[in-house]
Formats: sequence, C-alpha cells, structure tokens
Amino acid sequence: MSQSNDILEPRLIAVDTYTLCHVDDYLQDVSNDCEHLAYALNLIEVSNPASKGMIVAIKSALFAHSEHASKMSEDIMGKLILQDEIKINE
Repeated sequence: MSQSNDILEPRLIAVDTYTLCHVDDYLQDVSNDCEHLAYALNLIEVSNPASKGMIVAIKSALFAHSEHASKMSEDIMGKLILQDEIKINE
C-alpha cells in the first residue's frame, strides 16, 4: 500500500489517505476471510449428498465474494493511480 500512496501523492483525491487505506484494507480482509472460510469447509465431512451440495454451493459463494472484493480493491486503486497529476501553484 505504501507504493500506491507514493504514486497517489501528486494527485488531488477527494478522499483522505486514511479513508482510502481503511477501505482497501477492509476489502482485502473480506477477500481473505471468504477464502479462508471456503477452505475450512473442506474439513467438514458429510455423507449426505444434499449436505455435500450445500457445502459446494457455500464454497462457491465465498470464493466469488473473495474474488469480487479483490477486484474492487484493485479497481479502486487502479482508477486513482490513473488520474492525471495536478500541479499546485504555491
């Protein structure tokens, strides 16, 4: 994140750095939590086919949320980095 801040520094952004870092960290936490929960579901042993199907569906949803959160984080940072630099006359 510090490299991203170095790139963003010369740009005027409507959000402060703390908020930006907080949002990015939150999205990364959501992504990681979903991924860990999906892997943890592998430890549940069930013999009932319907229960197995439910576990597969839950894992798929968790991986989808993880992927979505990661993509949102990348998109937010990418859009900010691509903004034109603005020079401030002192």
